[in-house]
Amino acid sequence: MKLLLISFTIFYAVSFTLAAQADPKEFLYWKWKQQQTIKSESTTAVTGMIQQKLDHANASDPRTFSQRYWYDNAYALNSEAPVLLYICGEAECSGSYLQSIANHAKKLGARLATLEHRYYGKSQPFDNLETKNLKYLSTRQALEDLVTFKKYASENLGFTGKWIAVGGSYAGILAAYIRSQYPNEFVGALSSSGPVMAENNFEEYDRHVAKMAGPECLAAVKSVVAEVENMVTTAEGFENAKKIFTAEPLREVDDFLYLVADTAAAAVQYGMREQFCNYVQSEGLIGYGKAATMVAQLFGNLVGLSVQAAEDTSYDPGGIGMRQWLYQSCTEYGFWQNAYSNSAESARSARINAAYHTNACKRLFGFTQLGNVDITNRTFYKPLLNPVSSNIFYTNGSEDPWMNLSITEKLFPQMETMVIEGAAHCDDLGSDGGNSQVALARKLFVDYARRWLK
Repeated sequence: MKLLLISFTIFYAVSFTLAAQADPKEFLYWKWKQQQTIKSESTTAVTGMIQQKLDHANASDPRTFSQRYWYDNAYALNSEAPVLLYICGEAECSGSYLQSIANHAKKLGARLATLEHRYYGKSQPFDNLETKNLKYLSTRQALEDLVTFKKYASENLGFTGKWIAVGGSYAGILAAYIRSQYPNEFVGALSSSGPVMAENNFEEYDRHVAKMAGPECLAAVKSVVAEVENMVTTAEGFENAKKIFTAEPLREVDDFLYLVADTAAAAVQYGMREQFCNYVQSEGLIGYGKAATMVAQLFGNLVGLSVQAAEDTSYDPGGIGMRQWLYQSCTEYGFWQNAYSNSAESARSARINAAYHTNACKRLFGFTQLGNVDITNRTFYKPLLNPVSSNIFYTNGSEDPWMNLSITEKLFPQMETMVIEGAAHCDDLGSDGGNSQVALARKLFVDYARRWLK
């Protein structure tokens, strides 16, 4: 299936991110951008491996696993140069990630380093992803990995300067948390589009998609969704609907309805809204199916982003880590993109709700209820709302639905925040794309970093 020329035009016009993700679609979005640009750029990053403790909470457990890291000293001015730690999130890591903050390093005379997140890419503690083996995939363990790596880098790589954590989306969460939880180890942090508050019912995401679609397009989407919901009530109708969306492998009706919703969300968020709406408004269900084909050219078959795909307990070192991320969602963060409670402002089936996601966690991991996000928020989020948790710069794009779970207002004098007008998710971790506000956010981070380093 070939992509329309107009779609490529839109792809190249979009302002892209170089960041980690709180939604697997964003990793695929970044990966496409990386294939277009970064692959042709040279990098001076050096790769290495650290033997990391499997369980930092148990001193008597001797087990370790191999965890990949990369570093770049190209911009260090002296032996006491500061270190910008780019936190990798829920996907395979790479030394090329460091290029997204290379300009910051040049201005600060800093070293660059990044550590692959446990259970992602090639940093695997076990040879499969069975539920029993995922026990050590948690926020606290990930933060301890970073602190241990900092100590290792100081002792073995000569990284004796002050450290600043940088991350986007889920990694932006970790950047804020690590500065707050370990202030003596990190003098500051940039949390780009970091949804630092865990939420089991993230219905605002759906509302945002509906709003961005616009009234006419939303009406067409709702009409198709209703038609699909009617079709899937019979086995024959379900099979016919799946063929339209090239989603034949899906077994569960609700997984398919989520795929339909993801098609709209991806198109609206990533620069394909006009084509998507033209398809749906002019051709209804068939047009929606064509839009799914269009979206698939960027994200791959959306079946791969389904709960069903996460049933596979093997791991793909170059993949998106769907099973691992859903485990983190089921145990600590939620971030479930449910249908908005006011159906007039919803772009997805009402069957995409808490019951669907609870069942998903049961299907995948045997959990009978969603994770207690109150524990996550009490442990990590609430400490951020304290003057002691200073030296964190929170940036968010005004077009990004994830800003609803970030910190966007300056709650005390030492807190720094910026909502970047016209920007999307993690835009300030890429080039400014001609957006003066993104350029300002990037400048402000360097200014704050200089202050923190003093």
